[in-house]
Amino acid sequence: MSHDDPTETPDTRVIYGWPLSKLYKKPEHVPDVLKRFGPQPQSTLREIVGALDEMALNWGVAHRRKRPPKFADADPKLERFENLLIKGKKLWDDLRPLHSTFVTLMALGIPPNERKEKVDPARATINFDLVATKLLPIIQQLRDPKAYNAAHRLPHQKSAERAFLWEPLLQLMEKHHVKPGQHGSIPGAIKSLHLALGINPQEGAVKKMLHDLKRDKPPKRRDGYATAKKRPDA
Repeated sequence: MSHDDPTETPDTRVIYGWPLSKLYKKPEHVPDVLKRFGPQPQSTLREIVGALDEMALNWGVAHRRKRPPKFADADPKLERFENLLIKGKKLWDDLRPLHSTFVTLMALGIPPNERKEKVDPARATINFDLVATKLLPIIQQLRDPKAYNAAHRLPHQKSAERAFLWEPLLQLMEKHHVKPGQHGSIPGAIKSLHLALGINPQEGAVKKMLHDLKRDKPPKRRDGYATAKKRPDA
């Protein structure tokens, strides 16, 4: 007679000996992702599970991080701020006769026994021309989309899902010599990965990624033929 508990269920979080992180809300969907890799040795499947886990961890870090606004949303505000700084510098110059009054009133707010050492640093903090002069080139640099993305380390405004889940999954398949669609559709694999992580599928965005990658992929050369430019006299 068996003494096994009939209600006991296997631990779906451990796959091929690899314990998945808690980011996988529904780890029972991970085997559906593995099916897209086709027949593989168990050691390879364990390696793939480990890679999927690392992808989830990277995605989790990026997802939790408060992401900056997209360039298209930030640029109009940066433009207004840039114009404000330019106008402010001009107005500050027009108010030059009052600058000493600003400094005097600022100094009165510092305790008398601290004024000697604190008045000069405090004077710099209210020098609008100095602050605006330092800020202007930074704001102007950020108004370039490439510089904006680089400053925030954004992968060309890709979503966290595309940058840390979808494209790494395709790279993982390529590493293990799996051709796109060989063992099931790519969108299906990504959908299973989303289900495993408990996030909503993004079919439209996935199709756009596949279109982008196909468009950017260099055309294959036929065996024995090389792409050559025509001579002007040809």
